Amino acid sequence: MSESTLSTSTSLETQVLGYLLNFKFYDERVKNIITRDMFEGRHVTLYDAIKYAHQNYKTDLHPRQLAAVVADRNPAMPASAMHEIYEIIDTLPSQVSDTQDLEYDVVKNFWVRDRARQIGEKAIAIFTGESEHFGELKTLIDMVEDGRMSDKTTYTEVTKGLSELLEDEAGDPDFPFDWDIISSRLPGMDRGNLGIIFARPETGKTTFCAFTASQYIKQKQKVVYWANEESADKIQTRIIQAYFAQTKAEMQSASDELNDRYMAEVDPYLTVMDAVGMSMDELNDYAQLNQPDVMFCDQLDKFRVDGNFSRGDERLKEIYVLAREVAKRNKLLVWAVSQASNDGHDRQFIDYNMMDNSKTGKAGEADVIIGIGKTGTSEEENTVRHICISKNKINGWHGMETCHIDVHRGVYY
Repeated sequence: MSESTLSTSTSLETQVLGYLLNFKFYDERVKNIITRDMFEGRHVTLYDAIKYAHQNYKTDLHPRQLAAVVADRNPAMPASAMHEIYEIIDTLPSQVSDTQDLEYDVVKNFWVRDRARQIGEKAIAIFTGESEHFGELKTLIDMVEDGRMSDKTTYTEVTKGLSELLEDEAGDPDFPFDWDIISSRLPGMDRGNLGIIFARPETGKTTFCAFTASQYIKQKQKVVYWANEESADKIQTRIIQAYFAQTKAEMQSASDELNDRYMAEVDPYLTVMDAVGMSMDELNDYAQLNQPDVMFCDQLDKFRVDGNFSRGDERLKEIYVLAREVAKRNKLLVWAVSQASNDGHDRQFIDYNMMDNSKTGKAGEADVIIGIGKTGTSEEENTVRHICISKNKINGWHGMETCHIDVHRGVYY
């Protein structure tokens, strides 16, 4: 940073600190915009003192009072450092205008400069290979472009009129099920929903997901499938099989024709990713950057999550809370894939209490939970599956429907 740039930056920091002395301006207009890491050097100490005073006394600060707060909070500070702080305090503006609009514009300029700094730092980190979080970079850029100054805002006001709200309630689902076995009971899912699909191993949950993904592709929805259980290549093949309803041998015999159709009909809408070691932060970053319509997480329980958890159930609860947030914030549908516990073995109807780690709060985050039941081992029984909806916040129906599975073509019918 050049000397002139440093001087300008320091002058702007001093100006903003002076405006923060006014309690009403701080509390009502900029408290959620200004943060400690936006300041440098001695200005950080002054910001900490102003914030402390406003939290405890809730009144305007005179520069002399600010000096007293700094001295009281930093009794061991060397005299030379305290002298530097007093020199800054002597230059602070201590008045704000009646409208506070000019001051707010200065703070906004200060905020934009800080976001520009962060954008530059994150871009350099990506360029040097230290980071792959493009989503964070995009979020910062979007915030500056939109003029959305507080990244702490996590709420969204409902602004629709009554007729629009009622029309939304009565409308078709964003992601309809295209087979009668389910659609007669559960018409479909919406953006912002989190669904869970669970079953015992080798029962057909991945086939169910691949089949459902193929339906979304036919609806021209952008589908991303995260695979950390089965290889990504195999998952992609199974989705293509389900789309064409053909065995591998049938696809190989018509590969030229099907390849043209695949490139035109499937490839633009399907992305399959190897998710081994994937974190929930990376999942959210990807959603923000690429804006898919549907994401399958197979299996969600194996995703990494930041935090210190004393128990495994706390970690799983956090994963599903974050999965729901990913769905809602990015306006997409998330399907989580999970195992059933031993309680679900050789049973037709399995409910969400039979999920692995069902006592962790996983079920509480879901809008819909679908279990896949199976009994027996005979040739006929191996083709029969029982689709069990044990949680349904969409239309409330609960129950079981029996169907068949063709594992060689990857379809349910």
